[in-house]
Amino acid sequence: MRSNQIFLFFSVFLLASFFPVEMIASDSEKAAAMRLGRMKAMSCAGCHGMDGKGIEREGKLVAPAYSDSAILNGDPEKLALIIMKGIRKESENYTGAMTAMEQIYDDRSLAAVLTWVRNQWGGHKDYVSTDQVEEWRKKYADRTEPVSPSELSE
Repeated sequence: MRSNQIFLFFSVFLLASFFPVEMIASDSEKAAAMRLGRMKAMSCAGCHGMDGKGIEREGKLVAPAYSDSAILNGDPEKLALIIMKGIRKESENYTGAMTAMEQIYDDRSLAAVLTWVRNQWGGHKDYVSTDQVEEWRKKYADRTEPVSPSELSE
């Protein structure tokens, strides 16, 4: 009996190590994140648009569209870094730069925004956890400068 319990414990431990938290979030956790993310992402809509296609002013987009975005479709850590620290003006195609939002979103809210935006426009079905955001916030805590577009391609 004892050996079965030990085997079960190690099997669960081993299995869990192969599946990150965001992959094993419950449906209710993801649903809650999606609701909160949709609400919190309203601040994103001022530049990226309610439809994620960007807002045009004077013949230029204020910010890139979400659809077909390599950043949105890529590693969520890069997107979190941009949201937390901002990004320098990318090109003459855009009217401005993105300001740092790290003081606006707590870890739970930022995780929810990342989950919602990536699921809504990035074709993802994943869940970005508060633990991930907390880790990224600590990792970039000393950074004071916005992200440069060239950094993202490295």
